Amino acid sequence: PSFLVLTRSAFVARKRTYDRPNWFGVGLAFSTSAALWVLLFKQHHEDTMEYERRQKEKQHKCTGCS
Repeated sequence: PSFLVLTRSAFVARKRTYDRPNWFGVGLAFSTSAALWVLLFKQHHEDTMEYERRQKEKQHKCTGCS
């Protein structure tokens, strides 16, 4: 036999109000995106510097240093 089970949702569905945007959510989304881009550029710069340092180290052929 199948039983009808009624449950309450944890989320309340209501109509969106487009005349009053959620500015906190908008600000949070943009600031998170900006922070991720800053971290991306910072990491790229560090990786580029490390690559150039290793290239110089590889080209150095001094027998006195080894």
